[in-house]
Formats: sequence, C-alpha cells, structure tokens
Amino acid sequence: MVNRGEKGNINIIDSMRIGTKLLLSFLTVALLVLITGGLSYYLSNEIKNDLIRESSSTAVQLQKLTEMSVQLQNSLLYTRNYLTERGKQRAGDQSLSVAAQIRQSEEIAIHSLNNFESELRELSSEGIDTSRTDSGEIGMQQEIISLTDSLQQSFSYYDTLIREMFDLEREASFGDEMFNVTIEPYFRNTLLPILLQLRSAYYERVDLQLDNLQEVAATTVRNIVFYSALAFIIALLLALLVYRSISRPIKKLTITAKELGDGDLSRRIELTTKDELANLADTFNKMAENLSQSMVSRSYVNNIIQSMGEMLIVTDREGNIKMVNRAVGEKLGFDPEELTGDSFWHLLAGEEREAIKENVTTNRKSGGPIETRFVSRRGDIIPVNLSYTFLTNQMEEESCIYVASDISMQKEAEEKISESLKEKNVLLAEIHHRVKNNLAVISGLIEMQVWNVEDEEIRSVLRDSQLRIQSIALVHEKLYQTDNFADIQVSEYIKELVYGIADSFSDPDKEIKNTFQCENVSMNINQAIPFSLLLNEGVVNAYKHAFVGLSEGELNVSLRQQDNTIFLTITDDGVGIAEEGYMPPNPSLGMKLIETLSHQLDGEYKLKPGPDGGTIFEVTFPAA
Repeated sequence: MVNRGEKGNINIIDSMRIGTKLLLSFLTVALLVLITGGLSYYLSNEIKNDLIRESSSTAVQLQKLTEMSVQLQNSLLYTRNYLTERGKQRAGDQSLSVAAQIRQSEEIAIHSLNNFESELRELSSEGIDTSRTDSGEIGMQQEIISLTDSLQQSFSYYDTLIREMFDLEREASFGDEMFNVTIEPYFRNTLLPILLQLRSAYYERVDLQLDNLQEVAATTVRNIVFYSALAFIIALLLALLVYRSISRPIKKLTITAKELGDGDLSRRIELTTKDELANLADTFNKMAENLSQSMVSRSYVNNIIQSMGEMLIVTDREGNIKMVNRAVGEKLGFDPEELTGDSFWHLLAGEEREAIKENVTTNRKSGGPIETRFVSRRGDIIPVNLSYTFLTNQMEEESCIYVASDISMQKEAEEKISESLKEKNVLLAEIHHRVKNNLAVISGLIEMQVWNVEDEEIRSVLRDSQLRIQSIALVHEKLYQTDNFADIQVSEYIKELVYGIADSFSDPDKEIKNTFQCENVSMNINQAIPFSLLLNEGVVNAYKHAFVGLSEGELNVSLRQQDNTIFLTITDDGVGIAEEGYMPPNPSLGMKLIETLSHQLDGEYKLKPGPDGGTIFEVTFPAA
C-alpha cells in the first residue's frame, strides 16, 4: 500500500486525479476573475448609491431650512402688520377691511409659527446617522443637533412671546411696546443667527460628505487593485500547487523505485496522492511487501514519540527521568540528555509538587488530566494539563509515562474572555443607567405637560402614562445596581413602586395604608419589565377605583413563589366589584395592558371580590 505519511494526512489536491486537478485550476482562475469583476461593480455601485442618497437627503434638509426661514420671517412680518392695523383701529378706523386685516395677520402669524414648529420637529427627529465612522462628520452632525436643540429652545421662547403679545394687545394694547422692545430684538439677535448657523452647518456637512465620498472612492480603487493582485497571486499559487502535486510524486516515485530495484526492500514509496501515480506506487509497495515482512522497530516508535506536539516524559518507579521527547526541550528549554537521570518532580512548580507527588506515588495507577505548572530552564511558569499511567515490562520493571499539554494559550484566552465579560457587564449596566435617565426625562416632560393641561381626564391619562414610565425606569435602576441581569430581586422594588404611586394619589382627606407580604423572588429582565407594568396597573386601579367615597382603607401586596409558579396578589378593602371576572363594558387601556402583559409572561390574571369586601387582583405566571 502507499505510505500516506507519518500522520496519514492527505490534502484535497493530492486526493484528486490529474485531469481533475487541471480542470479545477482553470475553473478556479475563471471564478477569481468573475469575483474580482463582480466586486469592482459592487463597490462602484455602492459609491454611486451613497452619492445619490447623500445628495437627496441634503437637498431635502436645505429645502426644509429655506421653508423654515420663510415661515419665521412671515411670523415677524405679519405680527408687525397686525400691530399696524391695530393702531389704525385704535385711531378710530373701524372699517371691516381693517378688522379683516387684523384677523388675517394674526392667523397667518400663528400658522407660520405652527408650520415652523412642525418642520423643526421633523428636522430634529432625523438624529445622528450612526453608520458614519468619520469623526469629523459625526462631530458635524452632533453640532447640527446641538444647534437644532438651541433653535428649538429659542423658538419656543419666541413663540411664547408672540402669543403673549397677541393676548396683551387684545386686552391692554401693549403689543407695540412688547414687539419693539422684546420680540423683534430677540428675533434679530438670537433666533435668526441660530438659524443661519444651522444652515451654515448643513453646508459644511455637505462639504464633509463630499470629501468622505472622494476618500471612499479612492479607497475603493485601492481595494480593487488589491483584490485583483490577490486574485493573481492565488491563481499563481494554485498553479504552483498543481505543478508540485504532479512533479513531486513523479520524482519520489523515480528515486524510490531505483532504491527498490537496488535491493533495499525496506524502502517504500511515500505518496500522499490518490491519482494515477498513487496507483503505480501501490503496485511497487505491494511488490516490496510480498518480498519482505515489515516489522515495527523501536526507531519507528521513537519517531512517533518525537513528533508528538505534547511533552512526553518516561520515569522509573522513583520518578527519575529515563527519556523525554523533543517537545520537552522545545517548550522547557532543556536538552534531553541534560534531563536524563534527573528527578521529574524538579520540573513542577514548588507549591504544587508535593501534592501531585503524593497522589501519583500513593495511587500507582492511571490518572489525570491534572492542571498544574511546569518550570522552564529560564524560570518561566508554563501551565499544563498532566496525565500519567504506569507500565510494567517483561522484567517487571515499572515505569511511569507522563504526557503534558501546554495550555498557555488556553489560559490567555480564558483571561481575555473574563476581561471581555467584565467590560460587557459594565457596558450593560451603563446602558440601563442611561435608559433610566432617559425615562426620567420623559417622565419629567409628561409632568410639565400635566401642569399645562386643564382637562382633568387628559391629566389622568398623562399621569397614568407617567407612572408606567416610572415603573420601567425603576426596573432599569435596579438593573444598573445589580451584577446579574438574569437574577433580579424584586421585593424591595415592589415597595418603592407602591410608595411612589401612593405619593402620586395622595389625598389629605383619605388615609390609605400599604402593607406587604413579599418573599425574595428573582426574575430575569424579560420578566421584570412586564411584571413592573402589571404591578403598576394593579395598584393604580386600586387607588383610582377601590376607595371612592371612603376616608380610609388598606392595600396589601403579596408576592410568593411556589415550585415554578410566581403569585402576585393585590388586595384592597374598598368598595369592591359585583362578581368574579367582572369586566367594565368599555375596558380601559389599563385593563387591556393587564391582559397583554399577562400573556407576555405566559400567565393569567383574575379579578374577584374579596371574602370580606373589597377586590382581589391575582396574577400567576411561571418562574424563569
């Protein structure tokens, strides 16, 4: 048979027939040409699409800024016209045309303000393009957003001034003074300069984008040249590989056949191919095999041992080294002759030496792998996995064979993974902290809106939304404080949430007592957020409906886990409901949320009257 090499490895090229090798080489070259051309077309098309996309986006934004400038100028112009016509009216001109001009000027001014605000909101909603990696362009986009925020704040003040001016002019005729002293100077000195700066920033961003596209185009050309050169090199290497896969076996076949012909029957033709040349080599080897009986010699076994990648050490019963392979010298820096006769235990690190020695000498049987450390000639510490076994020869001499695998790279990888995990945990905690802060900002904005709304029904809806946001923010605060996002303790969180809702519904004429029976139940992040919203809806519903007409009451929240099921129970001693499973004719958003969130937790909820009055709201769902 053909000798396939010491380890029996046969690569793909060597396993092919000669005709297949030639056909494969031609097909590979054609494929490389096709890939290079396709890649060139793709990269060029990407540049074209980027240019079209950037041009369209910038044109829309600049057009929007132009329209905003017109709307802003119109608001000032028609406000001035409004004051002029009001002056005529105060001077005694009560004609219908003057009244119509006054009304029309006010409407156009307000309409211009509304249009400006709408277009500014659309401009602000575009945000930063996170696909950009150029620091200059990202900085310019951040500057645009900063200017947009400043414009929003300045416009909000300007809008308030004009609307207040209209009110003052209708009531006390102070509009001219307010316009000349406050509104027009603010427009000229503050609002208009910011708008001009924003327009200039957009033009600068256009220049940056064009520069970046030119740089990308240059990079693309370089890439195309690089990939073309790479394809040429690959094709050249493939040709050399095919050439060598044919020429080298022929050379080996010629040399070995001559040695076999000279009578050296121990020689074999060592080919790693499966083509026609391998068949010829098989014929020669079978002929030599029939003439001589092969035997595995000690030198052959020693060659296998010396070619091992792991360190192999053979000792006598007392632990004195009898033989080491080449890997020991390469990894530890010792000469094999230098170690022969020395104690194996000298290779181990001092603090681990005695424990391993006692284990090996006491058990006298195979063991391992044991994670330990070798000491090199230079004093370096090398972590290894050590295995051992005992053998007895025909003369009943006992030897111990140690095999040690160097795990330095594994240890380094474990340390890198550990550091990466720590960094990701810190990043996740920071994300939850930022989410909590953003939710707090949203809650504050809703609170400001509540102050400005007089309709009590709208105020109630806004307050409910605020409480829901606060419940989610509280979960993210706990996530920021925990080290394990899959094991969130919610007992303390329940008290904080309930007390926060109680503060929102505080009434000096009512005294509501909150009690808790909460076990230490843990949830993951996918459960904690819907659970917090469910708890929020249940407690809010109790405060809104359970104690109507009552001066005092008690609200109890219970949380427990039995086996793999979690039970949340909210009980009150309020007015109660008519029957179990009662649902109002027109379910509120809160009830719809309760049903949706229960399904999200793969659970179910019940709403039923209490045995002594009041209402019991119970949610059950499986633990994580």
